[in-house]
Amino acid sequence: MKHYRVARLVESAYVSSKEDFAQWSWQNHVQFVAKNAEKLSKEFGANEDLAVAGAWLHDFGDVFIDRHAQGFEEVSKAETIKVLKESGYSNEEIQEVLAVIIEPHSCRGENLPRTIEGKVLATADALAHLNTDFYIQFAWKHIPAGKAYREFIEWVNEKIERDFNKRIFFGEVKAGAEDRYKSLKEVFGKTSYV
Repeated sequence: MKHYRVARLVESAYVSSKEDFAQWSWQNHVQFVAKNAEKLSKEFGANEDLAVAGAWLHDFGDVFIDRHAQGFEEVSKAETIKVLKESGYSNEEIQEVLAVIIEPHSCRGENLPRTIEGKVLATADALAHLNTDFYIQFAWKHIPAGKAYREFIEWVNEKIERDFNKRIFFGEVKAGAEDRYKSLKEVFGKTSYV
């Protein structure tokens, strides 16, 4: 399967990255997303080669450039295409991974995945957020200086809600994540401990 080659290339890029967040993401996020995408692909009949490649590459821009820097999307897309080409994906497969699987995986607004492979990636990514210290790490690295703690809490709560309620596309998977969701809501729902 071609996604094994993608995994090796992605690992090499993450491990050699100078970006702090990329190091955390490799150790605590990307591998978890890919592992879950592989499991979900098999369980729900997705094209594993496409869904898992999307999982390995869904945050690939973080390896090269700060997520909020100008040009992030362009760098991410260009580097993703390089890895997919080097791994033997056709132009049609590359377009599917980029536009149909990775692009809608965040489920913002009405931009939702429409294929089983896109739903697998969205679900695998949401599970990675819910089951790690993602919310704290991401905010630590990406909330702009000067933002108030309350703004951080609002962002985290919105993200938790979207991850659980909009990004998990399989009922039994959602049921399995419900306790974690409730725990996170309990922790981040408090703004005062008095």
